[in-house]
Amino acid sequence: MISKPPGLPFLIVFSAVAAIILIRASYPLWDEIEMILIGIPVGLILLTYWAGRMVWADHRGTVPDGLKYRWILPFFISGGVMLALFTDAPFWIRFTISESSLEAYAKAVTSSDKAPCQWAGLYHVCGGSRYHDGVTDEVLPDSARFEVRGWFLGGGKGFIWLPTGEPNDIAGEYGESYSHLKDRWYGYAGPRGGW
Repeated sequence: MISKPPGLPFLIVFSAVAAIILIRASYPLWDEIEMILIGIPVGLILLTYWAGRMVWADHRGTVPDGLKYRWILPFFISGGVMLALFTDAPFWIRFTISESSLEAYAKAVTSSDKAPCQWAGLYHVCGGSRYHDGVTDEVLPDSARFEVRGWFLGGGKGFIWLPTGEPNDIAGEYGESYSHLKDRWYGYAGPRGGW
């Protein structure tokens, strides 16, 4: 068994880990440091196992000729994930696909001041309310703030939609961080949560 190259089950596990990393990176303000601290050790363990099995199978001569290119599959997947993370592609693809639905949800929040949990595009959004300035507690008109939820995401991340103004930078002292995404959109992350 150990003298044979890793098979499809290993490649499925490796691909699943890559998919979880990409899904996690598709939320607003994903934590790069946390991703590095979790993704690199897990990836290195899996790649080391893969390489060890392939070297041993090649040494024993049990690698069929048609499978010699199996060497590159996990490295190709790892390279693709790294490229996607460095370019922030998972977030921008998911956000771009969901933007019109997110805007419709934001407008529903501004008209009723509350909105139920629902899917807005590819994001499950909850806790919709008007944006309150973290320092002055002033409600900005026609604004919306809502959290995104997901299996691979700790709480406290979401979107702010502000037709006028911007989030108060001083509010960052209270544990939140903001990032301008585009036009009226901001991403926010609450105090560090975890997985």
